[in-house]
Amino acid sequence: MVHSIYLPVLHGFMYIMTACLIFIIMTPRFMFAHNRRKTFFVVILAVLSFLYLGLEDIDPYIYAMHLTPVSIALAVLFEGLIPGIAAWLAFAICGIVLVGNDPIPTLSATLVLLALGLLFYYRIQGGSYLKMCMLNGVMVTVYMMVYTGVDTFMGTPIDVQRTVIVVILTLISSQLSSILYLHVKNYEDMREELVRSEKNLLIGQLAASISHEIRNPLTTTRGFLQLMSKDSLSRESFERYRDYAFEGIDHANAIITDYLNFSKPNVNEPKPLEVKQEIESIIPWLKPYSIQSNINISIQHLSEDPLFIMGEPKKLHQCLLNIMKNAIESMPQGGTLTISTTLQAGKVQILIRDTGVGMNHTQIKRIGMPYFTTKEKGTGLGLMVVMSLVKAMNGEIFFRSKPNQGTICELHFYPVPASSPGTTYTI
Repeated sequence: MVHSIYLPVLHGFMYIMTACLIFIIMTPRFMFAHNRRKTFFVVILAVLSFLYLGLEDIDPYIYAMHLTPVSIALAVLFEGLIPGIAAWLAFAICGIVLVGNDPIPTLSATLVLLALGLLFYYRIQGGSYLKMCMLNGVMVTVYMMVYTGVDTFMGTPIDVQRTVIVVILTLISSQLSSILYLHVKNYEDMREELVRSEKNLLIGQLAASISHEIRNPLTTTRGFLQLMSKDSLSRESFERYRDYAFEGIDHANAIITDYLNFSKPNVNEPKPLEVKQEIESIIPWLKPYSIQSNINISIQHLSEDPLFIMGEPKKLHQCLLNIMKNAIESMPQGGTLTISTTLQAGKVQILIRDTGVGMNHTQIKRIGMPYFTTKEKGTGLGLMVVMSLVKAMNGEIFFRSKPNQGTICELHFYPVPASSPGTTYTI
């Protein structure tokens, strides 16, 4: 007899645990809205109930005394009204219609269980493992007492030995299911708290970085404005201080623009861009800086055909200039900056190679992370903006580097045909 009871109880318990784990793992609270989460619970419950009813040999008594109370108690005590009612409908109605349980004891016991569970859920929310397990045990015990009492009152004979075994196994299942559910839910709470802490930390770092970076040029500007107020100041010095003040304001404005571009990397008017022409157009901007740094610039177009990609000229220029400027700054003793274009593996590739100090594996992994920079006065915002803009243009960016052997930055974009009059493009 024990064997004939144990296996159905074990199978039912495994279905309950499967539903719990799928629900908690697949619907974390910080990713799903409250009502969507509960709706998903109902769907999981319905699917597994039909699987259980269709695949298992069901003993009506074990279904009524084990699977029904454990499932309804778990749903209503830990998830509330909607999952509780869904569980009640699924197990009470299925028990009566499909399994063949007597409707009077089934409805009486399940309604008492549902009411008791809602009372506990809204009056005693949360608590320790011990407290929640005790509440679950009380609910299941009350259910079995009501069901057995009504069933006996209606004249159904009771097999005492079988009833005792089922009651014991049901109480054990209710406690195990509560412990497992609470354990996984506690892990979910910890993960949610970790995500919230990381967001708060990032906001704090961002605020500190903004205030620090903007304060420096504003302080400089204020100093030059104070110098301009001197009566004995020559016209030449006045003009020079005014230019310095404007530079400070422009620098502060550029920092704010970088933050805005990072947060909203929009490409407003995308159109086909000929890569070779775009690169050639920004070289004059780099020439003075490269000559001053003793850098030789080499351009290599490995494809004879024009290469077109979708993007916005200013945004692409911003990306390329930022990467090339970083490459030049990585060669304090001079060197060669090589820019090459090619069509390979179905993508337009722009390779920017320097012969500078290079980076180790750890530094490469941190590229694009907030506030990471290898420069003494850098903020790390430049590459963050670059990576956001490249992604907005449906591109990819990769870095390869070794210490003292230089760095290679690869930009990959999908090729597009040249535009024709009246053609409209979107990214």
